[in-house]
Amino acid sequence: MYLFSSKKEIERNSLLYVLLRFYSRICFRCFYRNIRYTGWENIPKNGPVLFAPNHQNALMDALAVLLWQKKPVVFMARADMFQKNCVSYLLRLIKIMPVYRLKDGYSKLSKNEQQFKEACSVLINNGNLCLMPEGSQDGHRRLRPLVKGLFRIAFEAQLAMGKSRDVQIVPVGIDYSEYEKPGADVVVRFGKAIIVSDYVGFYEQDQIMGMNVLRNVLAERIKDLIIDIQNKDHYEEIYGLARLLSPAYLKAGALENSALNRFEARRQLSGRFKDLFDKQEELKQTVVLKEFHDIYDILQGTQEEKYCLLDDLRKMLRDQTLKYLFTALALIPAYLINWPIRKIIKTIIKLDKDRQMHSSYRFALYALLLPLYYTVLSLLPVFLFNLSLSKAVVLFFVFLLLACSGERYLSAYGRKIRLWKLLRRQPSDLRSNLISSLDKLEDIGRDFFVA
Repeated sequence: MYLFSSKKEIERNSLLYVLLRFYSRICFRCFYRNIRYTGWENIPKNGPVLFAPNHQNALMDALAVLLWQKKPVVFMARADMFQKNCVSYLLRLIKIMPVYRLKDGYSKLSKNEQQFKEACSVLINNGNLCLMPEGSQDGHRRLRPLVKGLFRIAFEAQLAMGKSRDVQIVPVGIDYSEYEKPGADVVVRFGKAIIVSDYVGFYEQDQIMGMNVLRNVLAERIKDLIIDIQNKDHYEEIYGLARLLSPAYLKAGALENSALNRFEARRQLSGRFKDLFDKQEELKQTVVLKEFHDIYDILQGTQEEKYCLLDDLRKMLRDQTLKYLFTALALIPAYLINWPIRKIIKTIIKLDKDRQMHSSYRFALYALLLPLYYTVLSLLPVFLFNLSLSKAVVLFFVFLLLACSGERYLSAYGRKIRLWKLLRRQPSDLRSNLISSLDKLEDIGRDFFVA
């Protein structure tokens, strides 16, 4: 094992990579509330593997795939991240290679030839490679058209190896209950592997036809693993209704309220409401849209924050003043202790208008700053009050337990408190009107609770 990554063979393991992956696992567990994986049996144990996940959440998508793999996974990321030499060096240490896009300049596209050759060599050396086949990310839960880079690499690597080994593409579906803030659910599903040699004949006959055939197969496999709402006119309503009615769906099916079941409920309901809007049933659509917007338009916050409020709206419409009071007392340490770091991170994040990058910035900055911050706070009493080092270590772990673990619950609590304040400020019949709209939607939605 190398101390650092090999300059020639990026896929080789290294001590630094193992240590970074171990630390990132801990941070990933702290950042998200629930992380669930399915389909481990679909990942080939031997030979070259090319992971192909949907792309919604920048760096977090990459981490969701690589952190629990036994072998290192090499990624290809947008080239503008590699502009500074020091950053480029660090990214290669963690096995990330650049890929150039049209927006980087037409003249730079020729540099991809060398990058594609290196990506092929990763597969030829039995390594694991990951490419986002959509090419860029989107803040909507749907699969966008797949670009050709992944398929070209897969076919060229397969042709170079001949019949001795098979390149296998593993489709991956990643879903986040909330994109930007800590405390979300993450569901990662590995689909059945696609054997590239089964399609290489099409590629040898006609390269474009071969890539299109494989592209269609992969797209259908990924769609089976994710929430795929292609209806752009009613995206907000379809996904919002799926979030709003998923608790009733679980109750109707006597299903456990787990991250996996919540995701599956949203996936099933999204598909069924999509059919409703596609069929142009105007009378039913009109009723559904009215009742949904009577609820949705009252909620405050970003689109993602509104979706999160819809999840447990019926519970939140009950008077839970005492519960919120006790929760506030439990979260006070996290709120006060982490306040300076939270403000620094918020200021940095504002510099980038791309909201899909915000979660990655938060994760990276929390992982970097919080341990340093807690170390400083723990050592201050040693210098100011002659506290023993052993007690400083205990204090450090107290900070980790109270402040770090509590941080991921603050966003959800803040959303609920804003709704609670809204209900108290508005006319007394607002709560009953919201419950009435929810009841009507659940009655209409009962037809969608069974396949």
